[in-house]
Amino acid sequence: MSGRYRDYAVLVTVAAALTLPNLGATSLWDVDEGVNAEAAREMRENDTWVIPTFNYQLRTAKPVMLYWLQRASYSVFGVSEWSARLPSVLAVWLTALLVYELARRMFDRSTGVLAGVVLLSALEVCVLAHAATPDATLLLFTVLTYSLFWTRHEGNSRRWWTATAAACGLAVLTKGPVGVALPGLVILLYFAWNRELGRLLDRKFFWAALVFLLVAGPWYGLVTAETRGAWAQAFFGRENLQRFATPMENHRGPFFYHAAALLVLFAPWSVFLLGALWYSVKAARRVEPTPLPPVPEGKGVLARDNSGAEHVPVGRGSFVTPFPSGRGDGGVGSPRPFRFLICWFAAYLVFFSAAATKLPNYVLPVYPALAILTARFLTRWQTGELALPKWLMPLAVGALVFTAIVVGGGMLIAGDEVKVLPAGTRVFPGLGPWAVVGLVPLTAAGAMAWALRANDRARFVRVMALGAIAFTGLTAAFPAQKVDVYKAPRELVRASGVDDPTREMRLAHIDWFQPSVVFYAHREVTDLKSVEQAAEFLAVPTPGYLFVPVKTWEQFVEPKVAVPTRIVARRYDFYRNSEIIVVTNEVTVTAGRRAVE
Repeated sequence: MSGRYRDYAVLVTVAAALTLPNLGATSLWDVDEGVNAEAAREMRENDTWVIPTFNYQLRTAKPVMLYWLQRASYSVFGVSEWSARLPSVLAVWLTALLVYELARRMFDRSTGVLAGVVLLSALEVCVLAHAATPDATLLLFTVLTYSLFWTRHEGNSRRWWTATAAACGLAVLTKGPVGVALPGLVILLYFAWNRELGRLLDRKFFWAALVFLLVAGPWYGLVTAETRGAWAQAFFGRENLQRFATPMENHRGPFFYHAAALLVLFAPWSVFLLGALWYSVKAARRVEPTPLPPVPEGKGVLARDNSGAEHVPVGRGSFVTPFPSGRGDGGVGSPRPFRFLICWFAAYLVFFSAAATKLPNYVLPVYPALAILTARFLTRWQTGELALPKWLMPLAVGALVFTAIVVGGGMLIAGDEVKVLPAGTRVFPGLGPWAVVGLVPLTAAGAMAWALRANDRARFVRVMALGAIAFTGLTAAFPAQKVDVYKAPRELVRASGVDDPTREMRLAHIDWFQPSVVFYAHREVTDLKSVEQAAEFLAVPTPGYLFVPVKTWEQFVEPKVAVPTRIVARRYDFYRNSEIIVVTNEVTVTAGRRAVE
């Protein structure tokens, strides 16, 4: 047990180093962070745990779990970017520990530790651990679902049904039907591969369904009743069926979109991705070892034969395949863990590749499976169990060098240090110096090449792990701050003073809007559809503040306005790639605030 605690300490330390630095330093990233953080704040303000709103209107895009966690975080730490993101951080920490336990049970301790490190230092996982979105929470409950299934289905046991159903209920409260549909598909494929579909014909299905409904059903029932069906109709119709069938918000892409995204966002571990998948498929296709003859039953305990192999009793005179003490892979060389992980990976990848709406975060739930497969690939190679072509690991080192060049060059180009982009393209001056992040994988590649030359495979894996932690941690924590200065919402709200809770005012926007404006202002922001509506808004005597692009104001709105106005804030916004201003009809300067024009 002490070894397990040491492993936990290592993984939590790595997780903290990757996720906590500068967690609250940047303003909210629109659109998703702004909407989610504000929806939780409004639930707290309205003292409700049932009906989510954004901008004081019904919010139907996501279920409630993230808002509950963010509301709890706000209650303890106050309302801020840091507290809005904290649930994602903690979810990723717990996910890493679950991945460790799952990989340890499937294979061994070293695979478990490395799998946890791979997951934490995969670029997309680390980035979404910093995000106030439901992705990290869904990842946690997805891994919990599969961990409970795996640990409870062995030995022909039926104990997995209700525990897995409860975890699926939590996933459905986080993201919706995918929280149960895709785990169901994965388990179906896994049993089909092993020719065990009969295990799904079980009376425990009805108990599992009841448990699932008891976990997920109460909130869905309450929100449907209290909104007279409006929430359920919009969520299941538009946000699920329509999103699968047609591209929404212009998030479209080819069938191979997610496969290509994995090669980029699983970095830096994607240099091993193809090899890990290839050799995992080969391992999954092996024939299962023949079980040893049965040994006497023991209720609730393991029986041991003369060779020292352990057996799990599953019925009178019947036992599962023996496995060495401390191993949970279903036997020496058992293909079952590989089959399960491949079903996990393939089901999500194919499902979301077939969906019309595509976003990189949709396939985040495949990352734990990839992390375990990658870790197992490397540990098998390290111990000499797996013989690889002589060119494969040097190719991985070369791919790491390529990663370093792309990252360093990308930072220089995006920072406008190397002027190759067309005029008018969004750039972020100040980002260029962070091209030094590319030196981390470059240095690691050099050390790994040296280890290969010396045939020191353990050092090769250690250097890769340390390099991945340093590279991903630096990339996630620091360059984003250089981009943050080109985001407008927080500074526009601060400079205009519209976040003053003691003053009566109205807020509106035309031709530009970011959801985080509502979060920072703590007020409803009205959407104006026309120039005439904007002119009428400013004509009302009550102080009004209008967020508008400067060109839209000068060319269309200002000529229509018949009352005195002034500009109280101005800020460049990289989302729109233009300057945004805040215009008010309150011509008397309020104490403590100053106009910018």
